Amino acid sequence: MPQDVVRYGLLSTAQIGLNAHLPASYDSKNSEIVSVSSRTAAKAEAAAKKHNIDRWYGSYEEQLGDPDMDAVINSLPNGMHAEWTIKAAEAGKHILCEKPLAVSAEECQRMIDAANANNVVLVEAFTHRWNPHMRMARKLIAEGAIGDIQTIDSALCFNIAEPDGNVRFSQELAGGALWDAGCYAVYATRFVMSAEPVQVRGMSHDSGDWGIDTTFSGSMKFANGAIGNITTNMEQPFRCYINIDGSKGRIEIPGMFDDSGPIIIKTGDGRNGEKTEIISTPAPYRFVVQFDEFSECVLTGKKPEYPAEDGLRNTAVVEALYKAANIGNAVDLNL
Repeated sequence: MPQDVVRYGLLSTAQIGLNAHLPASYDSKNSEIVSVSSRTAAKAEAAAKKHNIDRWYGSYEEQLGDPDMDAVINSLPNGMHAEWTIKAAEAGKHILCEKPLAVSAEECQRMIDAANANNVVLVEAFTHRWNPHMRMARKLIAEGAIGDIQTIDSALCFNIAEPDGNVRFSQELAGGALWDAGCYAVYATRFVMSAEPVQVRGMSHDSGDWGIDTTFSGSMKFANGAIGNITTNMEQPFRCYINIDGSKGRIEIPGMFDDSGPIIIKTGDGRNGEKTEIISTPAPYRFVVQFDEFSECVLTGKKPEYPAEDGLRNTAVVEALYKAANIGNAVDLNL
């Protein structure tokens, strides 16, 4: 690729693209958003003019045909990720796909196969893995700083005041608390453990006969005996945390989306004295870091630190949690 900047198109006018990816592109050293598309030209044009984006398209197909665009940010509803990621790959566009990568491991594999067949980069957009506090927790756990890990608790909850018309409440578009938000807690648990669960259990509740889960609570057991509990809800005050407890101490990250920390490290048994260390982790905006790494992979051929196969495994865990909730029993995994 001759240029030193990757030119992106926003595939849809979703707020994550306009309010997070677009501002991040301004600070990225190698990324630029040049277009936006929607199902109607009027909506795409309105978004483009409001946000000073050069080009707009009234269909996703038309945007994918743009020869002056190298990559897309796929922020379509969950149930549309696979179809349009595959079409983007077949059009020769690299894809930074919003989470979850897809809504089944089978869909993820087809997306990966399409990316490989067309020599394009495909990565799932989990930004919290770029935050230093998450990386520090992962490193400390690997080094045994808090002993043998026994339990992990993670949650992402928020309140959607007006569910009517919100894609998160759409069964057809694969909404639901676990797909939309709980996948972050699942990912965070897998990330800090540097391991995959071997068994999961789950329970869910639908508060309004939407056909989706508004509350989901699940557990993941790891081969070393550690049990990770995840909670997600779309009708509660916001919280987004992970706590890890080991035989010699505890690690707390009160805000997984807080780019600059803090991370709290507690060692000791809590009865005969405890040492608490609070570490600030100054960091750039995680969406900028994600852009820089993805664009570097596109421009240089570097392999992504977390390739699409990682997204497939996270999706497989979420899929198994839903299955466990549906059958009322544990589901074994071999990832």
